[in-house]
Amino acid sequence: MRERCVRWGSEKVKVILTKETESEALCLRCYNGWMTEELGVEAESYPEKISIRDSEGTLRDFEVEKKLDPIGVIMEAREVGGMGYEFTLAGDLDEDQGQLLLELIEKVKRGMAETYIRTGNFPNGQCYHILKADRMAGRIAYDDENEGAPLIVIDGTTYSWDEIGKLLMSYEGFQFKLEVMDRFEEIEWADEREEKR
Repeated sequence: MRERCVRWGSEKVKVILTKETESEALCLRCYNGWMTEELGVEAESYPEKISIRDSEGTLRDFEVEKKLDPIGVIMEAREVGGMGYEFTLAGDLDEDQGQLLLELIEKVKRGMAETYIRTGNFPNGQCYHILKADRMAGRIAYDDENEGAPLIVIDGTTYSWDEIGKLLMSYEGFQFKLEVMDRFEEIEWADEREEKR
């Protein structure tokens, strides 16, 4: 049975507070209410769902959540239905929360501006995946079925570690560079950083 919020009764527990030997499961609404009392900052209203087209023109739906925290206001956009795209942004407690939402929407648009994997079929019907521009970016996720390796989410699609290995087989003998970044940071390529200068 899923844990319910101890204050509101909601099934969507988002935060578990632990105090010495006790723990309290809270939904986001109750947690933000408690943080408002503690921090003196209120979570302003915001749309809970947004829809944005990716670079291929596919409309993608996101759930939006705002969490007040002692470190600041944290906003997340998580694609509806499985382990698709996820984007996170943080701002100061005194920051304009409406502006923070607009920045999150822009981050989602930039994050979906490039697709990295092209999928096709060989003449015999067998499916293949190739890197479109010899690079890829995504997110590392937990694999319930394989504790020994993560899932990799690229272009809003989940790939097993084995599938990523097969994708890279066509690059045998090449070098590669792997850079792991915090979820709050934005993925940028060297050519994009140069354009901003």
